[in-house]
Amino acid sequence: MSLEHFEEPVIEGVKHKTTLPAGSALVLEGGGTRGFFSAGVLDAFMDAGIMFPYIIGVSAGAANALSYISGQRGRNRVLVEKFVGRPQYLGYRNLIMYRSLFGYDYVFRTVPERFLFWDRGVFDETDIRFVIGVFDCVAGETIWFEKHDVKPGFDVVRASCSIPIVSRIVKYNGYRLLDGGVASPIPIEKSIADGNRSHIIVLTRNKGYEEPPFKHNVLMRFFYRKYPRLVDGVRRHHEAYNGQLRLCEQMAAEGKALIIRPREPLTMESTERDIAALLRLHDEGYEEGAKALNGIISLSGT
Repeated sequence: MSLEHFEEPVIEGVKHKTTLPAGSALVLEGGGTRGFFSAGVLDAFMDAGIMFPYIIGVSAGAANALSYISGQRGRNRVLVEKFVGRPQYLGYRNLIMYRSLFGYDYVFRTVPERFLFWDRGVFDETDIRFVIGVFDCVAGETIWFEKHDVKPGFDVVRASCSIPIVSRIVKYNGYRLLDGGVASPIPIEKSIADGNRSHIIVLTRNKGYEEPPFKHNVLMRFFYRKYPRLVDGVRRHHEAYNGQLRLCEQMAAEGKALIIRPREPLTMESTERDIAALLRLHDEGYEEGAKALNGIISLSGT
């Protein structure tokens, strides 16, 4: 396909100058459109030319990692500027027509195939491990996919981004899948289990935030009466989030992790469409990512 095919200026991927030593992990929380904070952090990492040998993400964290691994600095910011505000991307029209608040066919097919080039060549050539968490609605647990599972259409990443109630269940390889953040909102435990020693953790909530209990359990039971383990997973989501957050804080105190997160409490929800606010959040992420670079180098032992 010719690059002239795309309607937005093409951002070609650039190979990263340095891959940090084995045992260094990048852990990415989700958060819907709040995840554009993480996109800013990743742009700062690209400007520094650094790549991690291991990246794990759920939901928006996994989606943002696609442009980071493909070396397309600024691509996610263009998504905010040009696409998030469109009703095809996010809006109640999608919920009525397609039973999904986010227009996932538009986000993961139309945009990368028609509007905004995604450099799969650089993505495939980048020799790292990329792990994507997705919730198995039948088994009631997080299952993990790898970089080689990312194919055109992005079904695995799409599943990881699919929020219960406002998204359809994704059928993939015999599974029934939804949001990877249900049981593993901050996938630090999987990163530890995979043998990593140092962890750069990018959160989309400020210091001091605590996840409250889910308020719509009756609605969950109504929508997902065939999936009781999904209902239970969402009911216990706040316990998982707060427990994983405490583990991250403990590891940071022990010098095993570095946490990057927004400076101030966020008033926006995961479905925020205010473009100016999202761009400010992205740029705050860039600033925080840039400030963390020395700490990252020190923690990784390079």
